[in-house]
Amino acid sequence: MPADLPVLHEIRTLAFAPVFASFRSILGAPVASVALANAETEQAEHLDQICAPEAPQQVYVGLRAGDIVGFVSLTLDHESLLGELGLNAVHPSHCGRGYGTQLYEHALDVMRKAGMKAAVVGTGADPSHAPARRAYEKAGFGPTLPNQWMYRML
Repeated sequence: MPADLPVLHEIRTLAFAPVFASFRSILGAPVASVALANAETEQAEHLDQICAPEAPQQVYVGLRAGDIVGFVSLTLDHESLLGELGLNAVHPSHCGRGYGTQLYEHALDVMRKAGMKAAVVGTGADPSHAPARRAYEKAGFGPTLPNQWMYRML
C-alpha cells in the first residue's frame, strides 16, 4: 500500500477539490478561513493514517487496466457489528463508470464476511456531494438521518 499512496493522494485531491470549494462557498470566506483552514492537509494526513500498516481501517483500490482508479476505506466494529465506509474516492476522469459501485460492493462483501450486520456511510448534503449520495444509494444505502453542522464567527 505505501507504494500506492501518491496515486491515492492524487485521486483524493482531484475528487475532493469541488467538495472543499463547495464548503468554502457555503460557509463564506470569514468562517471558511477558520473552519476549513487546514481541511485538505487534515484529509491528506487522514489518508496517510488509514493506509499505515498498523491502522485499524482497511483500504482497497479499484483497478482499470492495472491503474488505480479509486479507493475505499472501511472500519469493522466487532462489538456493534457495524461496518463503516470511510474515506473513498474515484478519479474524476473515471466517475460514472461503476468503479465506485464496485468498490462499495467489495467493501460490503468484506463486511459481511467479517460478520457485520449493518453498514453505514457518511456524506455531505451539499450539491457537491450529490454524485456520492447517488453512488451510495445505488449500492443500497438508505435511509438517511439528517445531520447539520452550524458555524458562526466569534
